Amino acid sequence: MRRGPLGVVFLTVFLDLVGFGIVLPLLPRFASEHGALEWQIGVLAATYSFMQFLFAPVWGRLSDRIGRRPVLLFSILGSSISYVIFAFAPSLTLLFVSRTVAGIMAANISTAQAYIADVTTPENRARGMGMIGAAFGLGFIFGPAIAGMGSQIARSGGHNVQMVVGLLAASFSFIDFLMALRRLPESLSAEVRAAASAVTPPGTRVSRMAAALRDPSLGLPISLFFLSTVAWSQLEPTIALLCHNRYSLDESQTGYLFAFMGFVVALIQGGFTGRMASRIGEPKMVVSGTLLLGIGFVLVPSAATVPMLAGIMVLLGVGQALTVPGLQSLISRGAARVTQGSTLGVSQGFSSLARVIGPATGGYLFGKNPAYPFWCAAVIIAVAFLLSSRLRTPDAA
Repeated sequence: MRRGPLGVVFLTVFLDLVGFGIVLPLLPRFASEHGALEWQIGVLAATYSFMQFLFAPVWGRLSDRIGRRPVLLFSILGSSISYVIFAFAPSLTLLFVSRTVAGIMAANISTAQAYIADVTTPENRARGMGMIGAAFGLGFIFGPAIAGMGSQIARSGGHNVQMVVGLLAASFSFIDFLMALRRLPESLSAEVRAAASAVTPPGTRVSRMAAALRDPSLGLPISLFFLSTVAWSQLEPTIALLCHNRYSLDESQTGYLFAFMGFVVALIQGGFTGRMASRIGEPKMVVSGTLLLGIGFVLVPSAATVPMLAGIMVLLGVGQALTVPGLQSLISRGAARVTQGSTLGVSQGFSSLARVIGPATGGYLFGKNPAYPFWCAAVIIAVAFLLSSRLRTPDAA
């Protein structure tokens, strides 16, 4: 495993996710202030993910042909621009525009994962994917915490909270761009790029997604990735509403709670994922992770106090920290060398489609009963848990 490039892409993803983490926990409140109903908040979250669904395969395939570096640089700069739009959005319509641009640029995650696949061996793939997950987790520690502090400072100074939070997110993304411009090397050789350019993906996107599901090495882990993401993405918009409606938490307190869960995810993925994959293998990691997620989702509606909710979020964080890198490693190991970006783009396309379905479903169900989205997620993850026993580690690729 090439530690230098891996560390740089870790910092790149971390800074990108700090910007994302600044906005995420406060987005439902800002949307409500612009007159959004609960179902519209769900659609707003789904818009971001729908753009990822459309563009993740595009970025992944393009990075196979022209390299990972130019795709990452362009998309990181675009993320910064999207947060500037968010900061000055005077209406719900422009909030949708900002999240559309942000979703297009955030589809670069498949390219970041392909970068990890380029610089790791198959045996170390889960550890590399775990480091990307840790960068996500740390982004959700610092991002919401910064959002909480920024919103407090803005309110005490009489400033517009949305503008301050948006500009903070834009600043971190722009710092990310400058760092990547200077320090991120290209991970894909000219020979592999030339070979990838000679490969023409067959059929339409739908047919390629269907072909991936039929692939013996890819079908099951991609399906489980889809199901687990549908379940998890119901949590993201609804937990903020739950914190406000049930526990009367303000923006900063909600941000700190998200940061706590991010710390749990980062701790597990950064410190234990690689060792667990070496000892028990990715399939058993996924079995364990989906079991913990299912228990956590069932328990969320019964949390009578904030400390109880925080304890349940530990279960959810550990479950997510085991499930996602295990599945991403299995998908990457099942892909050919010249199609890493394309394959991971397809898998992220499924994940993004799940993030369209999950938040929209969660927002609608929350409007009916605050417990419904968490129970629905528990049922979905139970199916994933049952299917995960059939996972097998593919031959080294």
